[in-house]
Amino acid sequence: MKKTLKRAPAVFLPVVAVAANGITAFAAETGGSSPVDDTAASMISGITGMVSSVSSAIGQVIPHALNIVMAVLIIVNVLLVFWAYQV
Repeated sequence: MKKTLKRAPAVFLPVVAVAANGITAFAAETGGSSPVDDTAASMISGITGMVSSVSSAIGQVIPHALNIVMAVLIIVNVLLVFWAYQV
């Protein structure tokens, strides 16, 4: 029982500190946009940046990928033609 009582302040004080910090931060807000609006704007900005990056990467990869696909298709068709005439 004594161990539990000794640990209580170690657990209680951080919880109170975090709660008090949140209250003071909320009380210090002086208008402007709400945290929800800030969060939504940040998420939209981040997602827009990711879409731009992925689009750029796809645009750089597609020409090389198409060349590889065309080479594979040509090789497969040539092999099919040779196989059809050998049988």
